[in-house]
Amino acid sequence: MKLKATIVDETSPDHNSVIVSFEGDKDKKHFEIKCSFNPYVHKMRKWDSWQLTITWDSEIFTDEKTGEKSYFTYLLCDKAVEINSPYGKKDRRIHICSTKMNYLKNFIISKPL
Repeated sequence: MKLKATIVDETSPDHNSVIVSFEGDKDKKHFEIKCSFNPYVHKMRKWDSWQLTITWDSEIFTDEKTGEKSYFTYLLCDKAVEINSPYGKKDRRIHICSTKMNYLKNFIISKPL
């Protein structure tokens, strides 16, 4: 699904994730998006607005002692298109083609619309 989001925390060269708030969220909650690319390398900065193509993944952990299950849901992003930036127009699109075993992290399109 494609969602519009604003980056609300600085990106880091050490992490392939970004903290965002989604457009239209009345509670303005923050979410961590795990990216198949490094947002810092692609100059995704705080207060930039991006259209993110989001997929879901989940893990189920079972406590060995009690048998109780815990569910964790992850938001994943393989594609991002910049919408707006307070730092000026950059006209960037990021497309990451991935397979289960290999991420192609160098397919970047940087053309004006």
